[in-house]
Amino acid sequence: MYNLSIKVVVIVETSEHNTLWEGYFSSYRKVASPHRKPSLFKWLYDSYKRLYLSCVSPSDVYRLADLKACLALVDTAIDDACDNEFLIKMNGGDKFSYEMLSMLYNADRVTSGDYIPLQPAAGNNTYAKITLDIFSDLLGTHVISLPRYNEFRGEFFLAMRNVAGSMEFSYLVNRNKVAYPYYIVVRNKGPSTMVEVLSILDLMASESFDASELGKAIALFRMADVVAMLNNAVNTWKKEIIERDYSSPVISLALEKKIVKFSDFEKVDVKNMEENLSPLPEIINGELNRTILVMKEFVENYEIKSFDALKYIDNYKTYAFESQRKNEEVCQRQIA
Repeated sequence: MYNLSIKVVVIVETSEHNTLWEGYFSSYRKVASPHRKPSLFKWLYDSYKRLYLSCVSPSDVYRLADLKACLALVDTAIDDACDNEFLIKMNGGDKFSYEMLSMLYNADRVTSGDYIPLQPAAGNNTYAKITLDIFSDLLGTHVISLPRYNEFRGEFFLAMRNVAGSMEFSYLVNRNKVAYPYYIVVRNKGPSTMVEVLSILDLMASESFDASELGKAIALFRMADVVAMLNNAVNTWKKEIIERDYSSPVISLALEKKIVKFSDFEKVDVKNMEENLSPLPEIINGELNRTILVMKEFVENYEIKSFDALKYIDNYKTYAFESQRKNEEVCQRQIA
């Protein structure tokens, strides 16, 4: 079982902050990759204040945004454990990555307090302990308090396992240097942004959502996951060259088109590779726009009455292109 002493620290620290995510971050930052700054989670928290289903009561929006930012923090911690080469080596390699993935695959057991680490020595790894204690407090104290948690818990944990599967896919691509067709990468990477997970949180908080529409809602959430993932790919592809993240849609597309090969990353000329790959983000954006159109066609054919589905789509469209604009502004400032 996990070390309860650190869990106490997490709970105490969260009480000293205005938001739950800030308290969790104060613990996470002790083990986090240096480039994981609080500004990322502040930006996500602010974004989640706008990214919610219309069936959610306005009084719940800020609380849900906080919970979503907390889940994003856990997602980030586990994702880094699967694709940050330095972090993986520092913490023991494959066993560490699969220990972290196990938390997501077994989120239901984390919630109930019955989770047992894969490796007996996992309790000695500070990164794993802090992440697990944050995750268990978040799920076991806060998420379970949502009024319709029990009604949608099955779908919530299934979505969480899909996130884990997406991360494991990326991990294996990077470890084994496997070049998958681009469309397979998109299909497998979709859940990584947790949009489905976060949208189900909204359902858990909504008194008015009609459960008979759950299947249609989840289908829409999964398409929104693809939009968010493709948007993230457009914003981060330059960083992923440095990190050698071959599961990046931009890099996987470059591999498929034979613009680059795996050996090019051994002694990579970053500026030259950026120039060679620079046309590809537009192709990714084209895929993003097509996905948004498919979402709109979907809600025309499968009406959802419990919430404003078109507003949900427009919110993610706005989020995508605003984040790209801000990312471009940051890049321009760095150049200047």
